[in-house]
Amino acid sequence: MEDGIIQLRLGDWLYNAGIVGIVNILEHEREDSAKYAGREVSFDICELENFEEKFFNYFIDTYEPMIAWKKVISYKSQIEVFEGEKFQNFNEKSLEEFNKYIENLKRYLKSNSHVAAYELIEEKYPVLEREKELKKIQLKKKELLQDKIPEIKLEISKIKEIIRFYEKPQAKKYIAGKNVIYNVIRNGWNGVSILNPQTKEKNMYKDYKKYFPQDALNYMKADKSKFKYECFNCHAPIENLNIEMGFLNASGFDSSRKPSHVWNYNNDIAICPVCKLVYSCVPAGFTYVYNRGIFVNANNSASSIVRISQKMRELMLKDEGLTPNTTYKSLIAAIQEKTNDSFRYELSDIQVVRYENEVYRFNILSRQCVNVVRDSKKELDRIIKSSYKEGDEYIRLYEEVVKKLFNNENQFLLIHRLLVYKLSKPNNEIFYNVGNIMDVITINFTYLKGITSMRDVEKEDLKAYSRAGYYLKKDYKNKHSENKLKGITYRLLNALKTNNQGMFMDTILNCYLYIKKQVPYFFTDCLKDKERFKMIGYSFVSGLIDGEDSTEKVEENINGK
Repeated sequence: MEDGIIQLRLGDWLYNAGIVGIVNILEHEREDSAKYAGREVSFDICELENFEEKFFNYFIDTYEPMIAWKKVISYKSQIEVFEGEKFQNFNEKSLEEFNKYIENLKRYLKSNSHVAAYELIEEKYPVLEREKELKKIQLKKKELLQDKIPEIKLEISKIKEIIRFYEKPQAKKYIAGKNVIYNVIRNGWNGVSILNPQTKEKNMYKDYKKYFPQDALNYMKADKSKFKYECFNCHAPIENLNIEMGFLNASGFDSSRKPSHVWNYNNDIAICPVCKLVYSCVPAGFTYVYNRGIFVNANNSASSIVRISQKMRELMLKDEGLTPNTTYKSLIAAIQEKTNDSFRYELSDIQVVRYENEVYRFNILSRQCVNVVRDSKKELDRIIKSSYKEGDEYIRLYEEVVKKLFNNENQFLLIHRLLVYKLSKPNNEIFYNVGNIMDVITINFTYLKGITSMRDVEKEDLKAYSRAGYYLKKDYKNKHSENKLKGITYRLLNALKTNNQGMFMDTILNCYLYIKKQVPYFFTDCLKDKERFKMIGYSFVSGLIDGEDSTEKVEENINGK
């Protein structure tokens, strides 16, 4: 910090997320407000004027489609359609959606965060009174929908009044501001300023300004010659150790409650007000969907880490069908982009930080992983909607596969689980088919081919292994012995799980002796190494199982149609 210029240098992943966040906020307001030089970012101190407005504007504009304020006013376009058509096409489905909107609207209007925002809006409107007046329209037996149109119009007139109020600039400022505090900002930090339940300042803009940017400005103007402590992060002089990092989620700690976290129970971990401001911008460095966040810590240069962050945000938030898979899909899309090879190169050998279930998870995105993802586009696309149920939780197959790739793990345990579930679970608990299992096997083959001795195996060979399993199943059915297949399959899976090549080959030989056919030549490769044994074995079993797929469907899967 010199001559009215604030200089921030890249450091650890969390501080880097804060730097990217503060740059995103400033550049959202005005392009070129930040300057880059190697691993440093700098901007003029005057950029902190009205920073609280820039801070909230960034989050509101970025996450507008996902917040309650937008969901309230979004029904306006549907009302205009109904009125334009004079309700001639208003049917029972329209009524169902109308009632669902009213149910959600009433919940939003009386939520604590919205009620707190109403007090800050200068132009008053009796929102809570209108909420009580809103009612759903019930269609009883023998009643005609058209007879209910006058009642529907009355409720729509009330809704239009509420929407007009919500659309006012101040209403958006405070209501949407409250939404982003609890939907987005809280993912990064908590317990202080606008997220302190005991805060005395009701206006969150004033509260944030006083605690973060104003404190930083006061610090920069202060005489620091007598300050005897150092900032734990940037080593700048600080007056005392009052500003701790305990407000940061899953990173900081409260030294008064957990003194054992520091040497000799004496805390010396404190930061300066400028670093505190930077850390407050961590939520703007991450991109969040469904409370899951991702940050790519490409810390080789300040310009690249900001550019990659902005690219990830663009890919994630432009997806209209937002799901918990979105964080992974966006990173995968960035890797698979054919039009931007340089961006794919920049994503190699860098740290990826994911925020899930209030915990940070870390991976190094290796060059090998990038290549596997790039070469497995078709297979990954096909499993995007596949899932299975474990207990009360639905597990997304796409997410599980990508996690293992990021963790540099093979997929054999997952493949085994998918095959066992296909044999044993009821129909309403598995949402994948034999083709999806083969997709995972193919992705795993692509991964193993880069790190093992399977370079002489091709993807087409996997189909041959699976096809052999399918035709063995067909021969058993021709002999009216399909009841034996389930037991055979379990023996094969048990042999694969325990790496028992002898048990596996004995079972295979007995099967082919039973149908009086020659054993396929490729089974001799099972004895070469463990990875090849599992790859051949699981591919063969995938063709052997029947599950819920029809015979024609299985044949289509194994032949790759």
